[in-house]
Amino acid sequence: MAPEIDLMQLAEKVLDSATSLGAEWCDVGVRTGRHIGVSLEKTAVKEADSGQGESASVRAFINGAMGFAQCHGLDEDRLLNAARRAVGMAREGTPDPDFRGLPLPEAAEEVTGLYDERLAAMSVREVVDLAVANIRQARQMEPQVNLSGHVSMSSGDGVLVSSTGIRLARRRTSLEVDMEAVISRGDDKGYYYEFDGGRVLEDCHGEGVAAAAIEAARRMLGARAMPSGRMPVVLGPLAAIDFLEQLVGAASAESIQRERSFLAGRRGQKIGSNWLTVIDDPFVPRGLHSGQYDGEGAARRKITIFDSGVFRTMLHNSYTAGKAGEPNNGRGSRSGGISPTNMQITLGQRTEAELISEVKDGLYIPMSQFSANPTTGDLSASVDFGFRIIDGCIAYPIEGAMVAGNMLQLAESIDGVSSDYRIEPGAKLPSMRIADVQIAGSADC
Repeated sequence: MAPEIDLMQLAEKVLDSATSLGAEWCDVGVRTGRHIGVSLEKTAVKEADSGQGESASVRAFINGAMGFAQCHGLDEDRLLNAARRAVGMAREGTPDPDFRGLPLPEAAEEVTGLYDERLAAMSVREVVDLAVANIRQARQMEPQVNLSGHVSMSSGDGVLVSSTGIRLARRRTSLEVDMEAVISRGDDKGYYYEFDGGRVLEDCHGEGVAAAAIEAARRMLGARAMPSGRMPVVLGPLAAIDFLEQLVGAASAESIQRERSFLAGRRGQKIGSNWLTVIDDPFVPRGLHSGQYDGEGAARRKITIFDSGVFRTMLHNSYTAGKAGEPNNGRGSRSGGISPTNMQITLGQRTEAELISEVKDGLYIPMSQFSANPTTGDLSASVDFGFRIIDGCIAYPIEGAMVAGNMLQLAESIDGVSSDYRIEPGAKLPSMRIADVQIAGSADC
C-alpha cells in the first residue's frame, strides 16, 4: 500500500522550487478527490463510473506577468516540472504594471457544513440506487416518459500555499442530481428540467427530482402561441435568479475595468428599482457556494452588491483590487475570473400567487436561460418555459415567444419580489415581477 502523501509538505516543496527559480510571487494548489457519476438516457442507466483524481497547479509571477501550469497526479517530479514551466512562462510574459501582488494571510469567518463524512463514504451502489429510484418513480408516473440526467457525488481534500505566507487546507463534498423529462401525447410534447444538490446528505432530496420534472413537464403540454406586446412578466425563482446572475455578473471588477460591462461607470448610481437588493454572503452554513477563502486564498467578505437599486460594490479578485486600490473581497478563482457566492435577495411582503393575481395580461416564466450582451446589457432570449397570465390566473403554457429589452431598463421596472421562495443550500430564491417587458409572440394570435 502506497504511503499517504502529505499535501501541504508537497505543495511547500514545489513553492520553494518556483521561488528559487526566480518567481517573485507564487502560489501552489494541490488536490485529491473522489468522484462517482451515473448517467441516465432514455429512462435507463447509461453508464456509471468512479475514480480517484489527483492534480496540482502552479501560478508564478515575474514583473506582473503570470505563468500557469497544471499537472495530473502527485508525482513529485511532475509537480517540480510544473513549477519550472510556470516560471518559464512568467519570465517570457509581458510585464503588467497593474499587478500589485498576491493576497496576504488573513483570518476569515468560520463556515460549517461543507464536508459530510457520510456523503464522502457513499459507494457506487448507493449512487446507482439513487438514479434507479428516480427511474422507477418516473416509470410509475409516466410509463412512456423519456428521462435523462445525472447523479454525481464528489469529495475532495486540497491545500493552497503561497509566497505571501498563505497556508490553507480545505475539504469539500457535494451530491448533485439533475433530470430532464419529456412526455408525449401524440404530437404534443411537454418538457422540463429539475435538479437538487447539497454539501450534506440532508440537503439533497434526490429521490424526488424525476417526479418534480415530470409534474412540470405535464404542465407544459398543450403549449400554444401568444400575441406580442408590452406586459408584466413574473419570473419564478429559477428565472429570477438567472436574471439576477446577469446583473451581478456585470458587477465584476474585471469586466468593469476593461469597460466590458454595462455597469461600467455606474457604481454609486441607482441602476434598478427599490426592490433590487442583493447581498452576497459566502459564510452561509452548508451553502453550495460557501467558503472562508476564494481560489487565491483571499479572505472572503460579505458584501452588498445592490442596495435598493443602487450599485454599491464590485466583485474583486487580488488583481482587480490591487489595480483599483480597493480592499479585496475574495471573489477570485485560481484559473482566473470572478464570481459571486451565495446571493441573498431581500424578500417582499406578497406571495408569488399574489404577484400573479395582480396581472391582467402577462407572462409567467418558471425557468429561463437569459444571456444578455455583457457590454450593452441588451437582452433577447427565447422563452422555453412560459405560461400566459390572464385576469390574474395562469391560463395556458406558451411556445414560440421571446423576451427583449435591456438589463438596466428591466431592473428599473422590477415592481415586486415575493415573500415565498425556493430553498437551495445557501440561498432563498424568491419570485420577481417586472412591470414592463417587450414580448415577441405570434402575429396570428
